Amino acid sequence: MTLEEARERYLAAVLEGSRRTAFGVVDEAFHAGIGLRELYLGVFQPTMRDIGRLWQENRITVADEHLATAITQAAMARLYDELFRGGSGPGPLLIAACADTERHELGLRMICDVLEMEGWDTVFLGATVPIEDLVAMVHERRPNVVALSASIAPHLPRVRETIRAIREAMPGAAPLIAVGGRAFADDPGLAERLGADLTATDAVEAARLLNERVSV
Repeated sequence: MTLEEARERYLAAVLEGSRRTAFGVVDEAFHAGIGLRELYLGVFQPTMRDIGRLWQENRITVADEHLATAITQAAMARLYDELFRGGSGPGPLLIAACADTERHELGLRMICDVLEMEGWDTVFLGATVPIEDLVAMVHERRPNVVALSASIAPHLPRVRETIRAIREAMPGAAPLIAVGGRAFADDPGLAERLGADLTATDAVEAARLLNERVSV
């Protein structure tokens, strides 16, 4: 099985809504020698980008999009043990959270897993994290990076508030703050206007930029 075949078959499976078929594609690809990074970046990521595009074009429903996301989250979870096989020493720390009104968390989960493959430690807090709780954890754990995600424009004010709260809680010692999600896709300058240090369009770019800014 080639990577392109895996991607096409996986997309068909999630559009069909068949978790069993999707898992079978992933297992077959993995045993055919396609690595974890390739599965994440060459199968899961482009599939979810296609799902988002189909939803925006009204070719699938919100329910279809949610099902595709749930299947992909489960597929990633099944590979999680493989991610840590062999182990490694502690690396830079990233804390990842969605804005406290945001529920779309798959992109953040993917970035965390890709960075773990590259020697990072990550804390994935997921969706709808209250600002005060996130700030308290950042202050306590002193990560190298905080990654925040928002998928739609109405959530952006909460991203701005979160960034401001982190910087005010840690004057002169705040971590690097990265932002991403669908809301940032068409406006490269938005991240800077919100007070963030950088943004990325996908997990590949995020990993590259963070590795450039932080020593692994």
